[in-house]
Amino acid sequence: MKKWLVRIAIVLVAVASVGLLSVWGYYEAVKRAWIPYNEYDIRSQGILGVGDLAPDLELTTTDGQGSRLLSELYVDKPLVLIFGSYT
Repeated sequence: MKKWLVRIAIVLVAVASVGLLSVWGYYEAVKRAWIPYNEYDIRSQGILGVGDLAPDLELTTTDGQGSRLLSELYVDKPLVLIFGSYT
């Protein structure tokens, strides 16, 4: 009767070990940018520098009804994007 308990314990330890190794491996792969964290992750594409052109993005309007391309906004005048908290 105790043999099956030992076998179940061994299987549970093996499953837990594989699970923990999988989570650790995924974390390491994201950290090293082998797997992008999200669709906006640009770590593998390089770093923007001062004076570089901004990448073309689609921005949602403040009323949420439509969207505009970033290239449409800075055609004839400079564009400043401020990412900050207004609270």
